Amino acid sequence: MVFRRKPDLPADLHAAWWSFLDCAEVIEGGRRVLLGVLPTGRVEPAPIAVGTDALRRAIVDARDWMPRWHLEQVADDWRDCAAALDESEAALAEVDQVAGETRELEELLGSVQDVIEPLDAFADAERAFRRRWKLPRERSA
Repeated sequence: MVFRRKPDLPADLHAAWWSFLDCAEVIEGGRRVLLGVLPTGRVEPAPIAVGTDALRRAIVDARDWMPRWHLEQVADDWRDCAAALDESEAALAEVDQVAGETRELEELLGSVQDVIEPLDAFADAERAFRRRWKLPRERSA
């Protein structure tokens, strides 16, 4: 069995990689805020709207970065991420509605899961980058 070394990410694609990471990081930050306002234990959490608003802003920011990493080599993953942003954004209204209508944690968790799960597309896209290329560890100046 012969193992071939992955090629380095071409220098002209470095900006796209860093834009992808910016995009994925802002989405992850929004996810963390939403998950952080879920009621757990005896601690009174922040209102759910704090989390849904944070994720909405993260989605807006991510959409700004999306064109910067639209590469033919990862086009399917890019489309999956774009669709995930739309799907998650649409599901946020349900989270707000459920939070306003019930104190049942299970119902709220179900609606939050509908928001969070599609965003796993960003982890899939990162794996696609990593399978294809050896990626730079630091941004070049």
